[in-house]
Amino acid sequence: MGSMPAPYPRAASAIHAGRSVSWVGPVALSCTGGEDDAGRRGRSAPRRRTTMDTTTKDAVVVGVSGPGRETAALRYAVDRARRDASEVVAVHAFRTALTGPPPRALLTSAETADMAHWVIKQVGDELAELTDGTVPCRTLAVAGTPAHVLVDLGREARTVVVQHHLPHGLRRLFAGSTAYAVAAHAACPVVSVPADWQPSTGEPGEVVVGVHEAGVPLAVLEAAFAQAEATGAPLRVVHAWRLDAVYDDIITDRVAAEWREEQQRALTTVVDGLRAQHPAVEVTVEVRHQWPADVLVDDSQVASLVVVGRHGPHSFEPAHLGSLARTVVREARSPVMVVPVRPHRDAPKDWELVADEISPQA
Repeated sequence: MGSMPAPYPRAASAIHAGRSVSWVGPVALSCTGGEDDAGRRGRSAPRRRTTMDTTTKDAVVVGVSGPGRETAALRYAVDRARRDASEVVAVHAFRTALTGPPPRALLTSAETADMAHWVIKQVGDELAELTDGTVPCRTLAVAGTPAHVLVDLGREARTVVVQHHLPHGLRRLFAGSTAYAVAAHAACPVVSVPADWQPSTGEPGEVVVGVHEAGVPLAVLEAAFAQAEATGAPLRVVHAWRLDAVYDDIITDRVAAEWREEQQRALTTVVDGLRAQHPAVEVTVEVRHQWPADVLVDDSQVASLVVVGRHGPHSFEPAHLGSLARTVVREARSPVMVVPVRPHRDAPKDWELVADEISPQA
């Protein structure tokens, strides 16, 4: 990137030359370019202006915590918005009342709001540089916790993009709390992007979608087909299964080959129904006897996107993100799309059997 982001100001009120701002609601800045951007590019560009446009209908919403911190997520959001001819809305959520140790005693609500305004100004500069004026974009500062704000803004959005860091040591226990919460509750697909992700400069890697053996939700497959078609990537539909050690040894010897053939036929039948709608997509169906999380995490090494679904196993249960999906979001080296799926009467009943399968219930 060209220039480093400006450091955080000593006092939030210094952002506006000592002027304190007392708002606590959402504030938006457009990022279609400014005078500095225009000078660098040698052409005129509109001045950045303050707006109150907080709508996100059909937009790509991306959560940010500060300048230079979610660059990978911003890159993915810009790339997605460019393909979909949509808008990027970068959102910074801030608390009006800080809890815990300092800076609680050091910042007033107005100064906290000023700090949020500074953040979105800096992120707007970063976003304008990434888009180079080719993708419409805005930045928003909204009072609230990040997960609640992003879920709320995601109600009308095309997708919500968050960023996860590859965890190490004790960080593995706490990594990705915002990504987990948003993926579990958003009404639209959520994409979690690794912090070190870079867009491909060559042939696109395959899109990998994980499914279980019964009641394959079309929403998950349709999302995977759509992404493969939009990027020109091949699609691989994967069903993986494995039982606890004792049962796995007994059952595998008897039925592994028969199970694989049966599931291959069943999944191929479902996939064939979508091939006609996406004739340009090259599709492969795989059934593998392997731990599901290992399959998707391993495949993410070379995939451009991994797609999974989520919902409670019954309509009366709240939406949740199961252990498999959490593992994939935490460990994957590619972006991971979590697609919300409504339960239906054809969902598998034997949850003990499919609990360790790649499944929309993960």
